[in-house]
Amino acid sequence: MLKLLVVILVLAALDILYYFTLYQKDIEENCTLMALSERAADGVDIVYLGESSNHTYSDSDTDKRFICEMIDDLLPNHHVGNLAKDACHAGVYYDILRNIPRSNGVKTAIVTVNLRSFTSEWIYSNLEPALRKEQIMMKKAPALYKRTLLAFKAYPQWSEKERSSLVRNGFKRQTFSLPHPSPYHNANDWDRAIGGSFTLFNGTQPSMDTIALACHYIKNFACTLDDNNPRIKDLDKIVRLCKQRGWQPVFNILAENVDQIDSICGPDLLGLMERNTQYITNRYEPKGVIVVNNLKEVRDADFRDRDFPTEHYRQTGRLSIAKNVAHSIN
Repeated sequence: MLKLLVVILVLAALDILYYFTLYQKDIEENCTLMALSERAADGVDIVYLGESSNHTYSDSDTDKRFICEMIDDLLPNHHVGNLAKDACHAGVYYDILRNIPRSNGVKTAIVTVNLRSFTSEWIYSNLEPALRKEQIMMKKAPALYKRTLLAFKAYPQWSEKERSSLVRNGFKRQTFSLPHPSPYHNANDWDRAIGGSFTLFNGTQPSMDTIALACHYIKNFACTLDDNNPRIKDLDKIVRLCKQRGWQPVFNILAENVDQIDSICGPDLLGLMERNTQYITNRYEPKGVIVVNNLKEVRDADFRDRDFPTEHYRQTGRLSIAKNVAHSIN
């Protein structure tokens, strides 16, 4: 018993020593997310959590403001803080929110909800290990323990072969049902059918680029959301945290290129996406969340990227989303 007590005291002393010497340096070098949390104490009453959709613009845009900056301009009686970082998702947003200092003026948390983030293509993204590494330092745990986890690399380190296997198995597990008989029940089968036959839903045989794009859409959106999805669990945690901290949560469901999806993938995929946004609305509005469903708010011409599904909009698209969010908050 005495030996155990001595070990505990030594570890506690080492933790204190580390915290007051090297911890802050390790935070600065390994965790850019913590700086986002600290920014929320800087005189803002609304925080905007997002990813690259917030700040990506087209070179032809005359208005290059971020979405959060547009919202800020549309809400003159409020100050919106930018807590966005590329490739982030609900799990990261939770950590950022949880580490906001208690002494802050935050009243509202706008959380970007990206439909692509619910499927295995993003869950096992090659950008995820770097985020998981940062999330270790965001834990509510002793400083020395977190540094030990970093030292032993206690975060995903998939090889590309391992990652591809995780993604493909995820496609198989994330099943869906359609309102009519269909040979497809998961994204893996649907993707292989389109990619193997070089034929779209309407029987046309377009260019290989169009086939590849259709397959990308299928892999990123062909699923049915339920409470077992890790991103849904993350959103649940955000709702509970906001309730504890007295913040109003706003879920900003981003726009997808529904014009292009309907054209090359057909109504089945678009229907799945609509049902998933309705699932999010039905799940969270009764919990007091303001859900802003922007799924269909941006037209094809206002999407910057043409060969892969992204939520990167030209200025008209960003402004449309900002207006809807601002209107919902008002």
